[in-house]
Amino acid sequence: MKDRTPRDIAVDDQLRAAGAEGAQWLAAAGWGPPVTVPLQQAARWQRETRARMLASQQDESCTWCDHLLHGGPQPVVVHAEDPTHLICRDCSTAARPHRPCLDCGAPAASGSPADGREDVFMGPVTIYTRLRCVPCHRADARRGAVGGTRDGGTCDGGGTFGGGTFGDGS
Repeated sequence: MKDRTPRDIAVDDQLRAAGAEGAQWLAAAGWGPPVTVPLQQAARWQRETRARMLASQQDESCTWCDHLLHGGPQPVVVHAEDPTHLICRDCSTAARPHRPCLDCGAPAASGSPADGREDVFMGPVTIYTRLRCVPCHRADARRGAVGGTRDGGTCDGGGTFGGGTFGDGS
C-alpha cells in the first residue's frame, strides 16, 4: 500500500465530503436513498454519459463552469446531453428550463425535479442527469431508468434514480 501524504488524506476527505453533500442535495430534492448498482446494469444513457465524460477528461477536452474552480471540492453535475461540460449544482438548476429531451431533442421544459421527468444517477462526486419531455416520458416513463421511481416503483436495473451509485466506485 502506498504511503499517503497529509495532502492525499485531505483531498480524499474533501472528495468524500463533496459526495456526501451531493447525496444530501439529491435527498433534499426528493430522490431516494443511495443504492449501489453494478456499472453493467446501469441504463445505456448512464454508461454512455459516464464514458464520454471520462474520455473528455482523459483527452483534456473536458470543460467546466467557473464555479467549480472556487471553494474546494464540490459535487459536479454532468448533463447527459453535454457530458464533456462539467457544471455546479446552481448552473444545473438554472439550465433546467432550457435543457433538451434526451430522447427526441425537443425542449424538455422541466420546471423542477417534482415533475418526475428527470433521471439522476450519482458517482462518488458526480451527479449524472437527463431530462425528457412530457410526450417521451408519457410514452415510456421507465425507459432508460435504473432501479426505481420517486414513489418506490421499480424499473429495469435494480437501484434508485437519485442516490444510485456505480458499483465500480466511479
